Amino acid sequence: MNQAKHQASKKRTGWSQRSSGIRAWVVGALLLLPIYLLYLAHFTNNVASGTGFLAYDMPYYMADARAYFDAGHFTLAYGLPFSPDPNTPHIYFQPLTLALGVLWKLTGSDPGVLFTVAGLIFAICSARVIIALYDEIVPLTGPAAWLGLLCFFWGGGVLTLTGFFYGLAIGEWPIAYLLYFDPVRGFWFLNLGRNLVYTTEAFYHLIFLGCILLVLRRRFAWALACAALLSASHPFSGLQLLAVLGAWSIVEWVSNQSDRPPLYFPVMLGLLAVLHVGYYLVLLNYLSEEHRVLQQQWSLPWLVPFSTILAAYGVVAALAAIALIEQWQRTRSFSWPQRLFLVWFAVSLALAKHDLVISPIQPVHFTRGYIWTPLFLIGAPVLVRAIAATSRAAVIRVIVPGAIVAFFLFDNAVWFLLTGRTEYRGHYGLTLDTEERAIIEKFDDPRFTGYLVVSQSPKLGYLATVYSALRSWYSHPSNTPYAHLRHEELNQFFATGSEPSAWHNRPLLAVIQQDEGTTTRLEATGFRTILSGERFRVLARSLPP
Repeated sequence: MNQAKHQASKKRTGWSQRSSGIRAWVVGALLLLPIYLLYLAHFTNNVASGTGFLAYDMPYYMADARAYFDAGHFTLAYGLPFSPDPNTPHIYFQPLTLALGVLWKLTGSDPGVLFTVAGLIFAICSARVIIALYDEIVPLTGPAAWLGLLCFFWGGGVLTLTGFFYGLAIGEWPIAYLLYFDPVRGFWFLNLGRNLVYTTEAFYHLIFLGCILLVLRRRFAWALACAALLSASHPFSGLQLLAVLGAWSIVEWVSNQSDRPPLYFPVMLGLLAVLHVGYYLVLLNYLSEEHRVLQQQWSLPWLVPFSTILAAYGVVAALAAIALIEQWQRTRSFSWPQRLFLVWFAVSLALAKHDLVISPIQPVHFTRGYIWTPLFLIGAPVLVRAIAATSRAAVIRVIVPGAIVAFFLFDNAVWFLLTGRTEYRGHYGLTLDTEERAIIEKFDDPRFTGYLVVSQSPKLGYLATVYSALRSWYSHPSNTPYAHLRHEELNQFFATGSEPSAWHNRPLLAVIQQDEGTTTRLEATGFRTILSGERFRVLARSLPP
C-alpha cells in the first residue's frame, strides 16, 4: 500500500471511524470469554484454592515484582529473588515487574490475584489492538469480515488433528495425543489469542502488536518508543521486535521503496539493538557471577520440530501464499503491509529455528504467535473471501462459512476444553490448601525476616519468594543459581543432616514432610517447631549452636 492509498484508507467510513469507541472495547472484552472461563475453572477447582497462577512459571514474575522492595525500601533495580544470597547485586529492571511491584506495595494485594487482574486488563487492551490491526487489513464491514476477526483472534492450525491421527497411526488412544504436537501442552501459545492467557504475554503482545500497528499508520516515533519499552521488558520478545523492524527497514531502503520509513527509524532501531544486546548479554554477565550461571542454565534446546511448525502454520501459510500470488499477478509487486508481514514472518521463523545455525537458546520463545500472526494477516483477505462465498441454497450459506470458522477454531477449542478440565482438577495450575497457606503466612511473619528457607516441598520453597521477602536455598529450578547443586544439598540435608557451609551463620526456616526421625534430628541441632500440620512441619533455628 503506497502513501496515497494509506491516506485514503484513513478516510474510510463505518467501523474505522468508530473503532476507538466503546464498541471496540466491548467486542475485545467479549472475545476473551474463553480466558475468563479458564480462570473460573482454576479458582473453583475441586482440589484446593487457586492462586491465580495457571502455570508453574507465572509466580516468579511476582517474586521479581516484590523484589524492588525486598531491601526494606524501594530500589529502581532489584536483586535476583531466587538467589539465596541476600547480597546478590541489584542489576535487574523491567517496566512490567516494576509496575506490578508498586501496585502490590500500594494495595497489599495477594500476588496471584494482582497478577490475574493485571493480566485481564492487559488482555482487554491487547484485544483492542488486535481488532485495530485486523481492521487495517480487512475493514470490519459485513458478517464475513467479523467471522474473519474471530478466526484471527482464536484461529490455529491442525495441531490437534495431527495429534489425533498420529495416535490412531501408532495404535494408541487418539484423545491422549490431541496436544502431542503442541509444545508443553499448548502453553507455548503458537497462535495468537491463546497468548493472552498469560499476564506477561498479554503485556508483551500489547506492545509488540501496538508497535506494528503504529508502523502501519506511519507513527514511527511512537513505534520506536514501543520498541524501547519491549526491549526493556523482555530479552526474547524485545530482540524479536527490534530484528523484525530493523530487517524490514533495511529491505525497504535497499529496494528504494517510495513509502520507506524515515532514515532515523532504522538508525534508532540499530542503537536500541546495541543497547539491548549490551545489557542482556554483556553488562549483566559482567556485573554478576550468578547471572553468568543463569545464562548457562537458560541455554536450553527447547526446539520447535518441523512437524509442529507444519501443523501449526501450514493452513495460514497456504492462505498467505494464495494472497501473495494473486497480488504479484496483479501488480508484479507486494503491497506495503505485505512486505512488512513477510519480513516479520521470515525473521521470526529464523529466530525460532536458530538451532540450525548456532547452539540453541530456547528457540521456542520466538514462536508465541509471532510466526502465525503475520501469515494470517497476509492471507486474511483470501479467508474472508472464502467465508463470504455462498450459493443460492440457504443451508449452504450457513454450513460452508460455519465449517471454515469451526476448522480454524478447532485447535483452541480443544485446548481450552482440555486445559479447563485440567485446571478444574487442580493438576496444572498452582493451588494452595489450608495447611500450605498457613505456612505461607508464617513465611511473612516479621519475626522471621532474614531467615533462609530450606524446604522439602519444592512448591513451598518456590512460593516463599513470591509471598514473602524470604530467600530459599532452592526455589525456581531455572532461576536458582547452581540449581542442580542446591537441590542436591537440600536432599543431603534432609537425608543426613549435612549442612552447606553457607548456612553456618544464617537463621533457617525448615519445611519438612511429617517425619519423626527428621524432626528429632533437626531439634537436636537447635531447631524448634513453630507450625505443625497433617503433612508438613515448619521448624526455625535462629543461629546454629
